[in-house]
Amino acid sequence: MFRWFGPKLPIDRDEFEWLLATFAWLIQTVDRDKAYREAVLILPTRDFFPPSAAEGHDRAIELFEQVRAHAGMAAWECALVPGEEERETWVAPGHALKHDYSPPGGTFGHDGEQVVITYNPSALARPADLVATFAHELSHYLIHADGSMPPGGAALEEHATDVAAVFLGFGVFMANGAKNFAQFHRDGEQGWEMRRQGYLSEEALTAALAIFVRMAGAEAADAEAELKDYLRGVFRKTLAVIDHDYPALRATLETADLSDWTTE
Repeated sequence: MFRWFGPKLPIDRDEFEWLLATFAWLIQTVDRDKAYREAVLILPTRDFFPPSAAEGHDRAIELFEQVRAHAGMAAWECALVPGEEERETWVAPGHALKHDYSPPGGTFGHDGEQVVITYNPSALARPADLVATFAHELSHYLIHADGSMPPGGAALEEHATDVAAVFLGFGVFMANGAKNFAQFHRDGEQGWEMRRQGYLSEEALTAALAIFVRMAGAEAADAEAELKDYLRGVFRKTLAVIDHDYPALRATLETADLSDWTTE
């Protein structure tokens, strides 16, 4: 349908339609208990993640249990174990290594019949990123428990898993953690490094957050206040499009026809 008037999307229209279809798939197929009707926007505040003196793996377990509880998956049996840690790139003043392989932020898998989730111990220094990782891996668990494929099929499973983490309430963490620049100072040297996490762009994840906010009836101001400054415009523009094109968003998602998205 041509849209000559109205607010403009900050992301590609086809990508936005896929995000909507993925939310509809999660509502209609994956979320059999209809928990989305009581979905909560999870924020990086002490109300959701109280200060802690725990360190190392104990701290990872603590955060993991908090994420599981916020996701409504506290009773889902799984084990958390440390995975591979990032190798140091800086070796001496003026010298650095570029590794051919960088370990993932986390993994989801099975050891026999037990579900096992791993995390990169280096992320303990970045707890918000670790929360995003846990939300993503738990979303794998959620999707695999259902066994169906997302809109677009298996090729988009990882991307849909990012959306599922937003669907569970962790959109602020997912959007903020998708791309990070950090300044470093080492032995008189300084510079910048960039880190990427997840499969969708930060703009797409911010648009997904806007869909979640309207789906869940959450406070948009609360989400916007915790977003990176440059993502707030993406968030507001997406909300404007949703309000203009999909004023009854939840009903639209609940009744959406997903037959055009099925693959052989």
